[in-house]
Amino acid sequence: MTITILVTAFEAFPGVRSNPTIELVRVLERDWGRAFARAGLDLRTAILPVVYAGAEARAQALIAKLRPDVVLHLGLAARRSKLTIEACARNRLNVLHPDANRARSGRLLIAPHGQPVRRTRAPVARIAAAIAMSGPACTPSRDAGDYLCNQTFYASLGSDAPCVGFLHIPRPRRLGRPLQPGARSRLAPSVKQMSDATAKAVYMLCRYSTVNLTVFLPS
Repeated sequence: MTITILVTAFEAFPGVRSNPTIELVRVLERDWGRAFARAGLDLRTAILPVVYAGAEARAQALIAKLRPDVVLHLGLAARRSKLTIEACARNRLNVLHPDANRARSGRLLIAPHGQPVRRTRAPVARIAAAIAMSGPACTPSRDAGDYLCNQTFYASLGSDAPCVGFLHIPRPRRLGRPLQPGARSRLAPSVKQMSDATAKAVYMLCRYSTVNLTVFLPS
């Protein structure tokens, strides 16, 4: 039995010339692709444009095409200091923040007649605890923002995918960067550390999804 996993990243947007989620996905493919295959997981990845227009349609079309059993979106939360796994997406947009095309949303709601909140089936507290146990700090979150991350998450939660998760990452630490005295406790995780955390989130999503796949967390 092969289980299809879709992991997505986002392209650059105003204020972020190079989105680290793209590098994170590439490292995940390199370091975990074979391990996933041995566990019966077919890893698919996609890079999503940071553009308001058609964001919901793109997310749902991608899911309809690949028919993944588990979806995990990765987004950058530059002001956060730790990884956060999102519990829900809200039916809201920010009319002030421009997208990658310098366009604004022009509306306050993602779906005028949609649910105010869509909640994931993923056990966010367990995923956060599993990541933090042997990796970088991670906590549950109930606020996915009001930008493209939230918009894409909201659309995916309204799709036919059995299990959808969203992991926000902070700006990664670059290896070799000199440390200031006493700064180690505040040090952001590296891309490698966040790749391993993402892999653990994938395994956890499979374990607790409606797929009922028996997999074991990596050591």
